[in-house]
Amino acid sequence: MIQKVITAKSAGLMLIALFSLIILFHFAVLVGQVPMDMVWGGRLKTQEELYVFEAVSILLNGLMLWATIIRMRHLQSTHLPTFMGVIFGLMFVLFFLNTIGNLMAFNNLETYIFTPITFLLSFLSLRLALQ
Repeated sequence: MIQKVITAKSAGLMLIALFSLIILFHFAVLVGQVPMDMVWGGRLKTQEELYVFEAVSILLNGLMLWATIIRMRHLQSTHLPTFMGVIFGLMFVLFFLNTIGNLMAFNNLETYIFTPITFLLSFLSLRLALQ
């Protein structure tokens, strides 16, 4: 059913755009353009925690961007490696859990902005997992 709602190509292009924007957002957090209490559910206490969490986030989002680009190059291939489906399945689970976490954030702005984004990321990841 999800295949009828959105094409794999559209899902991949949206993921590429979203991951690129998310990486830019996390760099904005690192340089202080976004307040620390607006990310990570408002639970970070120190700048050091912020640097670690943001570095991990940038790395993971970069890896997911890379995986999406690889997946997009091989959409027409019938010899797609099975592990790519597993990677996108794991991304679906990660973003779905992140959506739940965003619903419990201390910062309402984070809840209202990032919950729909992580839900969309989970939906798009599931679409590519089922390709």
